[in-house]
Amino acid sequence: MRPAWTSYWRSGLAAVVVTGLWFVQRELFDGLAQRLGIPVELSGLGLAIALVPILAGVIYHRYTHAYEIENGRKLRLLAGFISRVKREFPLTDKVQTDMGQTIAGRLLNYGTIAFWTGDDRSRLEWRNTSDPDRVIAYLDLLKSGPQGTSYAPAAHQAGETARPVSRMPEPPTLKEAKSAKVTHFGKSVEYKDLKDMVAQRIRTPLGDYIDNDDGTVSHADSGLMWLRAPWGMVWTGSGFAGEPIRMKWSDATDLFGVGTAVGSTMAYMGSGKRVASAFEHGYRKGKCVIDAAGYTDWRLPTAAELDQFVPFHHRRDDDMSEAEAAMSEDDAYLWGWKGKASFAVAKRLYPELFETNVHLWTATGLGGGLAWAYDGHMPVGDFKVGDLRGALFVRRLTGGEMRAPETVDEEVAW
Repeated sequence: MRPAWTSYWRSGLAAVVVTGLWFVQRELFDGLAQRLGIPVELSGLGLAIALVPILAGVIYHRYTHAYEIENGRKLRLLAGFISRVKREFPLTDKVQTDMGQTIAGRLLNYGTIAFWTGDDRSRLEWRNTSDPDRVIAYLDLLKSGPQGTSYAPAAHQAGETARPVSRMPEPPTLKEAKSAKVTHFGKSVEYKDLKDMVAQRIRTPLGDYIDNDDGTVSHADSGLMWLRAPWGMVWTGSGFAGEPIRMKWSDATDLFGVGTAVGSTMAYMGSGKRVASAFEHGYRKGKCVIDAAGYTDWRLPTAAELDQFVPFHHRRDDDMSEAEAAMSEDDAYLWGWKGKASFAVAKRLYPELFETNVHLWTATGLGGGLAWAYDGHMPVGDFKVGDLRGALFVRRLTGGEMRAPETVDEEVAW
């Protein structure tokens, strides 16, 4: 960040006054030019000579000051062009934040943010920061997470902290996600170590699913990790609590990612359009960072990915995977959507999703006011973009992430 343009209103006012005087006293400038032997057409040089220092002062000040946040853990102030001043300040939960605004600052939305740790000797100031309330809200979210958490894609490693436990955390809000550009699944909570977690593997005819004991579910065959509850709920250490946030498709994709539109027909039964919604057809990241389970590369799934999230429904023959095609007729019947076996596994892996019965948006639009969504009863289909639906987030697994400190097999009763 740099000082807000609006904080230079005094320089702007000075430029307006100088320009106004030049127009009002044009005859004076013309007469001065004649006395100096300069053509009247060049009398405007006087205006330029007056305005250039004002503009140069604004440019110099703005581009010799920078405010930085490094990996969500360190605050930095840089000042100067040739001679350089650099001050750094660690961002911890002990850092206090003060914000001051003048009357002009209130009107033009800029102010000074001061960071300190209890004494004036440990103090850092960001002067004339644009939209200081939004900056402070973002920093509060950074402070609420475990120290050492980066707001760049990260993976669990043995010994690192995992997700929160203990008291009921503060839930996210749609307003917060839009303004602070970062959201969460539980704020201001305590943590437990990864070594204390026990992942559980559930074997199915369609591949192994792993409950990671941190609110996420991994599936090796698809290479995807899912949060098991919709956004709006919060992780308490043993499950999710709260209510899903329902929003229009435009809000969901603006915040959490959008894929390329792939048509405008209601052909939800075929696999062609779902496959066509994969990344090779384009995907743009959303404006909001999602911090959950120690990762920050979560996003809204494409239609093809959300279709893989629901491997338990009945498909047409030309949609079947090799594993499905190899199943006997009896097994295929059991594993049809809402069959005994599939429904038991689905409820075990995503209990809160089925309890809330929330419908889910994908990142893939269809045009014509339609987008792909999942309504809990069928494969991904197309629905009106003005409907209010929830968001379930996904991320792509990296090498070694399927391995957990301890993984036990679990039999699901049905």
